[in-house]
Amino acid sequence: MIRIKEAILHIFDINTNEPIYSYAGLDTSERMMIEYIEAMVAKVEDSDSMKDGFLGEDNPMPALFRNCQSDFIEGTKALSEKFFNLTKLNPEIPPADLLIAHFELDEVPCLGLFKLNYSDSYTHFVSYESDVLTNQIILNRAILPSQRQAIQEGLVVNLEQMVYHVIEKKHMIAELGEKVNYFTEMFLEDTPKPSLKENISIIKKAVQKTSKAFNDEEFQVLAETKEAIVTSMQEDNLIDNEKIAEALFGDNFAKKQKYFEQVEELGYVDRAPAEAAVAGPKYSKQKFRLDNGIEISIPLELYKDPDVVEFINNPDGTTSVIIKNIEKIKNLF
Repeated sequence: MIRIKEAILHIFDINTNEPIYSYAGLDTSERMMIEYIEAMVAKVEDSDSMKDGFLGEDNPMPALFRNCQSDFIEGTKALSEKFFNLTKLNPEIPPADLLIAHFELDEVPCLGLFKLNYSDSYTHFVSYESDVLTNQIILNRAILPSQRQAIQEGLVVNLEQMVYHVIEKKHMIAELGEKVNYFTEMFLEDTPKPSLKENISIIKKAVQKTSKAFNDEEFQVLAETKEAIVTSMQEDNLIDNEKIAEALFGDNFAKKQKYFEQVEELGYVDRAPAEAAVAGPKYSKQKFRLDNGIEISIPLELYKDPDVVEFINNPDGTTSVIIKNIEKIKNLF
């Protein structure tokens, strides 16, 4: 449940490379505005790329966030100034407007900051010169994302506990000469925990390295890994690494030890929250690409059913895939 209290839009002028600050808030009584802000919050909260972190009192950001509660307009200007200064100095960061909203999420006071990148789009323009009306086509370079479009950076911070959720993308920073997660590292001045997507990627890499070390068939181990991850998310609402290791390696201590060494080295955060509703549909199928170009997609619940599909290791080292008991085939052209 979201109850929007205040919202404001600060603009970055791409012609002058300077911000244009608003001195009045947006009309949050309009249904369009309410739905747009709710969509931006959902893009952060419902993403498997969402990371979470905590801002301690030694961090300068909690004071800036709290200022937005006491003086929303001036507080958001200070936040935007810090952010736009990063944008001005680093042309690789796409120019954007900042939408900032003060709202309650399940009765908890929160602040949302959403970077709305510009895109190009054509529109009509009516000119009237020398008593001649002319309809023209012009290029608008500051089109904001729609409710359905993805955003690259977004933040929702709990103003009571200073716990935050964030999505972000790496961009080149001129003074560092490399791509970094500037939104958290330079703007928030913090390092969040890995996202669900990053944690799953870490598990995948660790399993690949472990299977290679023990000469296991990688595609089979990865299929079992996906099943173990989804089971953990559905049963525990988190990824339990102990359960995954048990499902994959059982009593094989050597494989377990190798696997745990790999996930620790790669920065995995064990028992991190993992909403099954977010990740479930994305990981609900086993997908294979064969070296002959054929691609196969099998629902998880059918993958281990020998009456439906079977993988056979042939004496010559090749693998055969048998799809069984098919009553009807539909072309998805």
